[in-house]
Amino acid sequence: MLNKIKITISTIIIPTDFSTVADNALRYGIDMAKQYNFQILLYHVVQLSTANFSHIVYVEDIDKIMTEHKDAMKNKMEKLKLENPNVDFEYDVEAGLLFDNLSLKCEKIKPIAVLMGITGSGALDKFIGSNAVLAIKHLPCPVMIIPKSAKFTPIKNICLACDLKNVLQSTPLLSIKVFTKIFNAKIHILNVDYKNKNFSAQTPEELQNLEYIFDDLPHDLHFVEYENVQNAITDFVDSENIDLLMMVPKKHTFFESLFQKSNSKEMAYETHIPILNLQQV
Repeated sequence: MLNKIKITISTIIIPTDFSTVADNALRYGIDMAKQYNFQILLYHVVQLSTANFSHIVYVEDIDKIMTEHKDAMKNKMEKLKLENPNVDFEYDVEAGLLFDNLSLKCEKIKPIAVLMGITGSGALDKFIGSNAVLAIKHLPCPVMIIPKSAKFTPIKNICLACDLKNVLQSTPLLSIKVFTKIFNAKIHILNVDYKNKNFSAQTPEELQNLEYIFDDLPHDLHFVEYENVQNAITDFVDSENIDLLMMVPKKHTFFESLFQKSNSKEMAYETHIPILNLQQV
């Protein structure tokens, strides 16, 4: 039950490559850490190779490169601590491959979430970013995507998009409860359909299951008729003053369309609030 969950100080990992995109996520993370007493681990990986091997760091260059990057991180951290004396900062610099290293780091310290900014130049990349997509798919912990225009405000209203399919099996209820308690927020569960296209004989039972598992959480159910899911979520976020969009990416549902390049032309949803992606149970 919700009132039995104990929340202590938790770590958020913020990967950085010293870019403006990473710094934007860091600014959001710092404000969030101040509000919710999080510890920040600023994490940098010296990439030994790019995915297509267009760039490879040779063994004889490693020591020099690592020293340069550690010095840059140390200088950045000293400045951050001076500017934010009430935030508990740690940092780490490693060599390797970003997502291999990051996955191991997540498994070791079990952060409350990894915060990542948006990168890239294509239509889809402007929305999510290639690194963020990989993080959502492969990291063993929640991933919070921070859009460029996101400004931190206390999180009071969370939108959880739900397709009313396999609710009991696919809803990461414990994670949802933990974040709801941390933020002291209300969950707005949103289902989008159009002309009952997604309605089935199982839908009434799935709705009962949804009400059952969220019974002890402050929540509202919302059903909207919209042909375009992305537009529906955008309008809902704006109309209900949503502070955080929570999603559980699943295969073979409309959620998959949010991450498919083939649908990038329909990517009308360019959110100004963070997207928290939870692992499917």
